[in-house]
Amino acid sequence: MAIPVLRSLTLKQATHAVLAAFVIGLTITAAEFFWTATRERTMALAQMEDLAILVEGPAANATWLIDGELAGQVLQGLVRANAAWAEIHLGDGTLLARRERPAKPMNLLERAATALLFADRPMVTHELTAPAGMAKVETDKVETGKAADGPRIGKLVVGIDTERAASGFLAYASTALVAGTLRNLLIGLVMAAVFHRLLTRPLLQIGRAVARIDPEKPYGQPLAVPRGHADDELGFVIARFNHTLTLLEREHEELRRMATRCPLTGLANRALLLDRLDHAIELVNRARGPDAGRLAVLYVDLDRFKRVNDSLGHGVGDLLLCRVAERLGASVRRCDTVGRLGGDEFLVVLERVTDRDEAAMVAQRLLDGLSSLREVGDHRVHVTASIGIAIHPLEGNGKAPDSTGLMRMADSAMQAAKAADGDRFVFYTRDMTDRAETRLRLESGLREAVAARSFDLVYQPKIEAASGRLTGFEALIRWRHEGAAISPADFIPVAEDTGLIIEIGRWVLEEACRTATRWALDHGPVPVAVNVSARQLADPGFARLVEQVLQRHGTPPRLLELEITETVIMKDVRHHLPTLNRLRALGVRIAIDDFGTGYSSLAYLRQLPVDVLKIDRSFVNDLPHAPDIASTVIALAQRLLLSTVAEGVETAEQRHWLAEAGCDVLQGYLISRPLAAEAAETMVMTAFARDEALPLSA
Repeated sequence: MAIPVLRSLTLKQATHAVLAAFVIGLTITAAEFFWTATRERTMALAQMEDLAILVEGPAANATWLIDGELAGQVLQGLVRANAAWAEIHLGDGTLLARRERPAKPMNLLERAATALLFADRPMVTHELTAPAGMAKVETDKVETGKAADGPRIGKLVVGIDTERAASGFLAYASTALVAGTLRNLLIGLVMAAVFHRLLTRPLLQIGRAVARIDPEKPYGQPLAVPRGHADDELGFVIARFNHTLTLLEREHEELRRMATRCPLTGLANRALLLDRLDHAIELVNRARGPDAGRLAVLYVDLDRFKRVNDSLGHGVGDLLLCRVAERLGASVRRCDTVGRLGGDEFLVVLERVTDRDEAAMVAQRLLDGLSSLREVGDHRVHVTASIGIAIHPLEGNGKAPDSTGLMRMADSAMQAAKAADGDRFVFYTRDMTDRAETRLRLESGLREAVAARSFDLVYQPKIEAASGRLTGFEALIRWRHEGAAISPADFIPVAEDTGLIIEIGRWVLEEACRTATRWALDHGPVPVAVNVSARQLADPGFARLVEQVLQRHGTPPRLLELEITETVIMKDVRHHLPTLNRLRALGVRIAIDDFGTGYSSLAYLRQLPVDVLKIDRSFVNDLPHAPDIASTVIALAQRLLLSTVAEGVETAEQRHWLAEAGCDVLQGYLISRPLAAEAAETMVMTAFARDEALPLSA
């Protein structure tokens, strides 16, 4: 890129050099002017002094004789000899004679020079003494150049011709100024040429050399040191620049490796995988034909890898990932690519596979290789994986996916393998994408619903089995998306996976406590049960949240019941026990939901701060024909002094059997479907009006 002339360093350099020369030259010239002005003044005074001495004798005679005519002749001679004016005064101060040169008009410069040289109007004064004798006086003047001693009879005053001195000074000054200007200009140009030769031209050479460097490969192109600058500052700058290029080459190689390789395992990272996959797809698309091979993408995800990190530590987990990477690399061909996407997810790109069977054979080999990995460091492990396989091109699919689309297909197949308990491979099918897209839409809508709080709570009543009196409600969340009601069984798992369940659970808790408080103030105390998810219970701040919500809405703790599924509680009893104890200390009731569907240790069950066991609807559905499990749960609860609630009661036979068996509370469509808040409040109002609400102490 060319530099504009007005902005070039050469012009700036020349300008500054000339300015510097002029400043220095003018300073010197000003000093010379001052010295010259002083000299001119001194010379003018000395000249007048000499003239005064020359005429001192005749002036003394004229004064002694008081001869005005003679005095005038003497003074006229002084005026003709460059004096501006001259006077002779007698001893008593009387003016004897005066002569002066007619003044000429002066211009501005001459007046300025006169003011500079003779601001005080200088003059020469000589005292005149009486001569001893005319002959002797004349002899003394000739021999000694001064009057003999005698009484003072007057004085001679001579004025300096300032106009002539100023004119001479101006003539000298103008000549000196022109000469100085030419000298300063010449010095400035010479300085600019020298600077250009020593600095600007080498810099231009360096700039052109830098401009020729390829930005894609800057290293390997060191700059040459301009001649004569190997040991000065320019040589130092170029040496440092070349050293920086060398360092840049090393750093670039390291960055290239880091940008394309996983720093832990050394496998290809996502960027390199996508590049290799794009290349492989392009080769397959070009070679389409009866004998053309196919491309297989295997998405590998380790099963239960989080447990290794949690139990053995991240150090062992990282070592396991490195061992897994080695096994995967050893199980494929050199032409295939193995990479790590992140975490415990890997991708294998198989080029030129003949059919699905060959891809399946490689997938099984990968599973076998991982399952044979028994030890990591000093720890024994059991490694399995879920593998999703996507084949390109797909049979009957005219649309060719890109690398991202093919990875997404393999990911969908892997999710299906993991949903089937892992340790297997699954081929991609079209309906997997449909399910994934449906889930994505559901997740997007759920996020919007959480932000807008566009949920509803319905309340399903619970009654006492023996008397039919109202004992409370269970708050159930409902959501309508795109005009259709979405089942909680569909969106609650999505909320769990995405973590949105925390916000949703907080909203449900707030609404339930607000409703319970309003009912208690308007009608009477009726407990409301709220379901708690695994993520909520695992949150260390959950108990504090419950306490804050109760305080914020003024809800008595006995009006809130938290329902937690048996699977959630028993998954990590020791971790959940402090939270449950703190909730129980607040006065909140705790119920185990879906009891009997999981595996409960009776020892832990005795330690848990639980108030209620809820019999799962799957056991209630078998009543009264298969009552074994339901009767066992009721008996267990009675022995542990716990209340029982039967879910899903839909027939009179079920209700009768449960009442006879000693079940405390019933809940189901036979009693009532879930009600909107207004209908539930009407039911509360009616129950208290008829005295059909069960006291809390019951």
